This record gives sequence, structure tokens and C-alpha cells, in this order.
Amino acid sequence: ASGAFEGFEIFIKYLPHSTTEPQLSAFFGEAGTIVGAPRLLKDGKGACKGCGWITFEKREALDEALTWNGCAFGGRHLQISKGKAAHTGFRPSLQAAGTHTPAMLPEIVARLVQPSPDGVVVDATYGRGGHTRGMIAALSARGVCHAFDMDAEAVTDGKALAAEERRFTIHHAPFSRMAATLPHLAETPSGGGGGVAAILFDLGISSPQFDEAHRGFRPEADGPLDLRFDQSRGQTAHEFLSTAPRAEITRVLRSFGETSDGAAAQRVADAIVLARQDGALPSRTKEFAALVARAKGCEYQAMHPAKLTFQALRVHLNDEFGECSRGLEAARSLLSPGGRIGVITWKHSECALVVDFFRRHEAVRDEMPQARWYQAQVTAGRAPPLQPGAALVMEATVRPSAAELQANSRSRSAVLHIMKRVEAPTVAELERRLYPLLQWPLPEGAGGHGEGAGGALGEACPAKKGHRPKGVAKGARGGGAGSGGGISKKEEREQRRARKEKKMKKAAKKAKKGLSS
Repeated sequence: ASGAFEGFEIFIKYLPHSTTEPQLSAFFGEAGTIVGAPRLLKDGKGACKGCGWITFEKREALDEALTWNGCAFGGRHLQISKGKAAHTGFRPSLQAAGTHTPAMLPEIVARLVQPSPDGVVVDATYGRGGHTRGMIAALSARGVCHAFDMDAEAVTDGKALAAEERRFTIHHAPFSRMAATLPHLAETPSGGGGGVAAILFDLGISSPQFDEAHRGFRPEADGPLDLRFDQSRGQTAHEFLSTAPRAEITRVLRSFGETSDGAAAQRVADAIVLARQDGALPSRTKEFAALVARAKGCEYQAMHPAKLTFQALRVHLNDEFGECSRGLEAARSLLSPGGRIGVITWKHSECALVVDFFRRHEAVRDEMPQARWYQAQVTAGRAPPLQPGAALVMEATVRPSAAELQANSRSRSAVLHIMKRVEAPTVAELERRLYPLLQWPLPEGAGGHGEGAGGALGEACPAKKGHRPKGVAKGARGGGAGSGGGISKKEEREQRRARKEKKMKKAAKKAKKGLSS
């Protein structure tokens, strides 16, 4: 579906899955002369995935078609926009049926592989090997690539690649197990970094998984209500919904799907439980999606009403968020100094997980006001120097180019995050040492990372009686330097509760004494 042409292109979204090229030609032909046949993005069975392109001969036809934005077609309302900002002379290439087009492959190769072509790289999410093949092609003869996947079909594809590529090994395991699977590449207790130059995560679900009806990931398709990445283990979605308490179903839907509409999550959960009580809980995706749609009602977004319910169940059953957090930590333990982690996210919730991970290991930046204040205390002999360790710096995020969006519309939501390992103090360590000096309570959970701030400061820089670090007001709230680093929010609550109980007991005792007199 590529070649030279002249014309003006529109991009169409939310097409019915039964749409055919002749139907589109007949419908949009009223706007003006069409060049060639319409191009539809299709799944493995040849059905429309919901979007396509049409090229008109004249600009007037393009302008006319753009005025049809929101028009009804096959029971849906179409979104129509310009296919490209300027004519390039080439039609976009379409994703072949049943394949997966890797997002931002050139950017990934340039940022992850090319800096160390002789090194070891890891594709944490093999899928159908699109990114893996591109990374291997950029490696030198000495380079090595490992890949992980929980999907049996993905592993079968990976084994076929491994049979023809000696530099490649596929592992049928979750990516959270990469450090345990590759112990010879892990960082030793003495430090110094691991043996991996680059690790890539492409989070979420791959196109082949989404397109295969028997996996149960799509509400529009008819297949078993499964939703597992690894179909050899764990509960299916139907098994979970058949036994889970109503409150647990509601929590899952609200936490991982209907995050902005708690009422919808509750009503969908209620409908599921009522159907279960009547022995009528659907075991097929299409029937279950219809049940969810009836419970939820009108969907204000341009998507299937059951999409977020399917997403929530998938995230829960595969422990996607927990797996992501553990996988990123495992990746950090494998990185060599200067090594990079690349993460492609598709949703805000995935971005939030990456940012949380980065904040835990973020390297101190010289321009940070906190770092400058603390360094002044070090210079004055009131605090010990910060010690370098395995820290991360974040590079600017990368998004798909205009050319890629033309070739692969599914990449439009992708964001590439690149984190590089450096030897430097972390911001978390700075805060653990800074806060006690300022007599501020430590952030909740801060004591769980590394050496306790209070103990370290108490030993390395004992406080003199009556001494306050420069810039700390007299009577500032919290424990003093060397007192243990302040108190947590939980301890504050317990102390407030104890004071309240003491006052109540004192008042009761006083009242009792008054009555007796």
C-alpha cells in the first residue's frame, strides 16, 4: 500500500469493523473524485480495525469531506481529519494483517543500541519481535540480545528467531524475573553496575494479542472471557468474576479502568454480581461487553462502553502495574554505568509508574535549591558529604514523528522515556539527610530506602546541645538533628490520638471528682 501519488488525504477514525473499501468509496465518493482505493487498517482476519485513509484528487473534495466530521456511518459517528499537514508524494504504508508495527523503532535504536553496539541489550516485551529485530540489526557481531515474554505464542515466534540468530535468546518468563534469569549480568553486592547496556519496555498489550479473539482482550470480538497474557497459568476473567466479592470487583474497575467515574464502576460491578446470582454471567467477550454496556449506559468518549472494564480486568489479572514496578527495579540492577532503560508508555497510568520509579532513583542535580543548601552545610562542617551510588537521569521524552503517524496510526499515544544510569547521589538520599537538619518530618516511607537518615547523621555529624543549622527557625516543628529524622505521618496520628485520649481521661476524672464532692 505504498507508492507515488498526487492528491489530498483524509484520515478516518471509528469505522465499524465490518467496513469494506467499496463501502467507503461509495460513501465518500460524493465529496469528490477518489484517487485509488481507500486504505483500511486491518486485523489478522482481514477485518477493519476502525480507521483508514482516503485520497482525493482535488482540494475542494478534501475540504468538503472535512465538513462531514461527526457524520453517521454504519451506526457510528466518524472522526475525519487531514491525513497529513502537507503532501509528501507517498501514501502511508499500512500494517499488514496479523502483524505488529513497532513504535518509534529508529528512535529506540539510536538512543538505546547505537551508544553500545558491542554490548548486551534486553527487550523486556518481545511481542512479535518488531523491536527485537531492529535492535539486533543495530548490534555488532559481538553484541547480544535477550528477550522476555509471558505469551506462549510470542515465545514460539522468538524461538524461531533464535534458531536463525545466534546472538539472540528468548526467555519464557515475566520481565520482573530478568535479574534472576540473567544472574551473570546482575550487579554484585560490591557495586560497580551490571553487564547490560540497554533495556527496552513496551508496556501494555501488543497488537496481535489485541486482534486475536480467543484471547478475549477486545469487547467487540467474540471469544472466551480470558484476558490473560500467559494462558497457561492464573485465573481467567470469567473465573475471577465468578468468585470475587462485589467490593473487590468494584475496586478493580475503579482502580484500573473507570478511574474518573466511580458510579459507573459500581453499577457495572452490581450488574456482574446480579448476573452471577441468576446463573447468567456471560463467559464470552461479546455477551459480557453487552452486559457492561447496559449497566453503564451512554459512553461520552468515542469508544466502546466496555473498553475500560476490559482494561481494568486485564491490568488486574496480569498484575500489570506490580509487574511493571518490579521489572523496572530488576532492570536497574542489570544496568552497567552509562546504560539506559527505555520505556514506551501508552496511558497516563503507565507514565505515572515510570515517573514514580524515576523519582526513587533520580540523581541530584547541581541546580536544585535543596542540593545547594545542603552543600553549604557540608562546607561549614555541619553535615557529611553525600555518597554517590546507582542513580538515574531522565532524558527528554520522545513522541512519534509525523511520518510515523502516517505509517502507523496506532503509535499516536506512545511516549518513549529514556533513563540513563550514572554514579551520583540520589535526591531521595539528599532528602533523608536534609530533612533532619531542617527539623522537617521525612516523607512517608523514606525510612524504607537505604540507610536511615537520622542514624547516619547522628553518627557522622552529632548535634551540639542548643545548636541549630543555619536557616532553621527556633522552635521548628519536628525532631532535632540526630533525633531519628523526624516522625512519620502514622506516628503523628498516633501521637495525636494519644494526646486526645489523655485529655479525655483527665476530663472524665475531673468530672467524676466534681460529682463526688
